[in-house]
Amino acid sequence: MKSCVCRSDLSPARFARLAAGFTLIELLVVIAIIALLIGILLPALGKARESAREAACLANVRSNGQAMMFYAEDSKDWLPAVRSPGTDAGLSSNPPYLTGQMDYGGLAGFYSLFQVGEGSMQGGMPTGRRGFVGYGPNEEDRRYWFDSGPSTPIMKPYLDSTSALLCPSDTLDYYWTLWGGHTSSPNPQIADAVEDGGIMVPEEPGNPDDVITYNISYLYIAGLNLVDPAILTSAPFFGDETNAADYRAGAFYGWNFRENQPGGYEDNPVEDHGFNVETGYATDDNHGDKGGHFVFMDGHAELIRENPQFKFFSKISDFEEGDAYYLRAKQNSTSINLIDENRSDRVQTID
Repeated sequence: MKSCVCRSDLSPARFARLAAGFTLIELLVVIAIIALLIGILLPALGKARESAREAACLANVRSNGQAMMFYAEDSKDWLPAVRSPGTDAGLSSNPPYLTGQMDYGGLAGFYSLFQVGEGSMQGGMPTGRRGFVGYGPNEEDRRYWFDSGPSTPIMKPYLDSTSALLCPSDTLDYYWTLWGGHTSSPNPQIADAVEDGGIMVPEEPGNPDDVITYNISYLYIAGLNLVDPAILTSAPFFGDETNAADYRAGAFYGWNFRENQPGGYEDNPVEDHGFNVETGYATDDNHGDKGGHFVFMDGHAELIRENPQFKFFSKISDFEEGDAYYLRAKQNSTSINLIDENRSDRVQTID
């Protein structure tokens, strides 16, 4: 048998260097490379997550719009409206104007008659940050305060799940104190809601009792008919809300385009909330100030980057020649007022 004599070709100094592993410089280089890769990848991952949230929001808007169009099929092409006391489907006066939609709990009232939200039930009546509610502890008592109101939510037969009422990007909303709806003013102030401790974090409404204004990420434009010869182009009717009170003239922060300044708000939405006049949204709204998703009467849904208040509801008669927005209003082919300049007076924005 031959014997083998093994020897190392490594000098003691070289062996010591290998045994020590990485040098400090090498370790710092590796850490720097990893940090660089993280710096490159994190923004991309953030954008991917936001893109996924936006896609989910667009799907929610389309689903809610489809449910409302199913309602219209059973209602002579009229999209949902709550019947106000003594009026015909919320229409009153001559010519008729849409009224009273907020009297039944706003958009939440389409899905829930008993808006408990973060409130608590005590003696059959909810207390705390609740919404517009019925009365009594029993299911049959869960009805509107007005006798002429429906005894079940008008959208209940058409929408399987209320979870689609929350946008995944919605992280902030406000509680407006008066049964979760709005005060008599068309422009209640965000500052008032903040002062009352009404800064809310929206949560997915898992059941009708959770459906309340601050758990809904969307607004609705009531008073539209899917087959309306007075409307030339398809109009939006359901889409991303703002964190202001999207009610009547207060929708999209109530900007006064004729004067090119804030409307009835004491707050300045541009300075105080990062409002973008051109898009109609502010920096802390669902998708920041870049716009909102809307579903249209022809069934399609898309991101709208131009202020919906102006794009779809402007009137030439609201401006005088020479006003900043006069020419834009004159050239606007998407307004519902092209044939009937008062058509937008017969719709009402609610949230």
